[in-house]
Amino acid sequence: PHYVYPPSDLISSLLELYFTNIHPIIPVLHRPSFERSVADGLYLTDTKFGATLLAALAVASRYSNDPRVLIDGNKLSSGWKFVMQVQIVRSHFEVTIHEVQFYCLATLYWVGTSAPQVCSWAVGLGSRFLQHRGEHRRKREGYKSEHELWNRAFWSIFALDRMVCLFLGRPAAIHVEDYDVEPPLEVDDEYWEHGFTQPLGKPSMLSYFASILRLSEILGEALRRLYASKKLKTRMGWTGTEWEQGAVAELDSAMNDFFDSIPPHLRWDPNGPREGVFFDQSAILHGMYYHIQITIHRPFIHKQSPLAGPSLSICTTAARSALHVAAIWRMNRLQCLPFPWLQNSVFVSAVILLLNIFGSKRAGLPIDANRDLAQVGTALDILKFTETWCQPAGRLWELVQELQSLDGSLLGPPPNNGIRYGELGVMQPNRVLSDALPPTSMRSTGNFGPSQNSSRVNEVYAQSFDPGISIEQLLAETTTLDVSASTWTHSPAADGIPDDEIMSMWLAAPTDLT
Repeated sequence: PHYVYPPSDLISSLLELYFTNIHPIIPVLHRPSFERSVADGLYLTDTKFGATLLAALAVASRYSNDPRVLIDGNKLSSGWKFVMQVQIVRSHFEVTIHEVQFYCLATLYWVGTSAPQVCSWAVGLGSRFLQHRGEHRRKREGYKSEHELWNRAFWSIFALDRMVCLFLGRPAAIHVEDYDVEPPLEVDDEYWEHGFTQPLGKPSMLSYFASILRLSEILGEALRRLYASKKLKTRMGWTGTEWEQGAVAELDSAMNDFFDSIPPHLRWDPNGPREGVFFDQSAILHGMYYHIQITIHRPFIHKQSPLAGPSLSICTTAARSALHVAAIWRMNRLQCLPFPWLQNSVFVSAVILLLNIFGSKRAGLPIDANRDLAQVGTALDILKFTETWCQPAGRLWELVQELQSLDGSLLGPPPNNGIRYGELGVMQPNRVLSDALPPTSMRSTGNFGPSQNSSRVNEVYAQSFDPGISIEQLLAETTTLDVSASTWTHSPAADGIPDDEIMSMWLAAPTDLT
């Protein structure tokens, strides 16, 4: 193929944006060697490296204000002119590291397009290529730069695979029993040429990635066991209340152990420094942590089960904590595009809070919804800002907005209560955020009984739901709902509105953004 590259000054500025915003979160590349290869013009002679470069430029374009990355001035087209050139057709030849890196970077780009489901086969191809080379197995040799590059590629595909599973509701391409490869070295790029030794007392940016991988392994186990098909559950004996309680307790224990093991420089401190790489890493890590907590407990919210009360409490508290983290991150990173892990945590958390308000209201329980509605407003702000560059964010914004419209009297604009909004509609520090549960205190507990309120709310959810509703179906359903404030009067007709069409999706099925 004959690729068309942007001018050298644009390549330099986009690579700087890439290594500032993307590389600390998903370290697919090795910065010094990659930049040397670009400076040497390798992309002009090696088409596979050229494809990797184009994918990196495409991902970075969403963080650029340079109009040269756009098509006809449309921000949703950021980077498309680069990645669209790469044809996913190959002959029979040996897989190269650049080809696998391309699939990692292309996944990061495609997750923000109108067809995010493409990510599923991208990570699938990447994982198969890695397994073809045996990169999923432990190496006998010592550490070498080439080996560590392949190691990073494997773990990047692994983390992206779990992200795609969570976002799109797809089965995993790599299971825990399929690999025994070493974890990535917690050594920053600049120390690869110094014996792979991180200076004593200097935290590594790769510590975050190692933490994300541990969370991803817990997530994979939760998806496999709690969201498995009926056929697999029956075959493996994963059925019955006793098994569910044991499985959730085991996953809760793993989550608690993980929380206790978070490195000090990545622990969330609302009053700590609010800038730099570690601040971004901490926000994304904790947002993903709370998202996984919700994922573990969400299947049990709608069941008449001993887990229902505790699960509802954990989901609601985790949602508040996730939005608390996101609000603080947003206030300090006004013009920064949220990484997909944080973006989807925000969406799921907003839906959980809205459904909790619905349940409490319909159960006849007194509830002060202003704090939760303010946090939902923060979620809407983040999604609205993100939709300028990422199309799925606009669809998620519409879903949350549609849920809000179900009850005008309850879900209209909340009283001001001292809340101040900035120019971009971002909440400024106020008592709403300070009153929110500190994320560092949020731990899963599977051994407490349901409160009276959570038990009553669960009666609203305890119905037979269809677990197979997708986002497209949900959008089609919700666009026909036009419920005014006067309609929500607890009449039998009104009581049926949110249950079948909406709650079934978010209380009984994996997240599906296709």
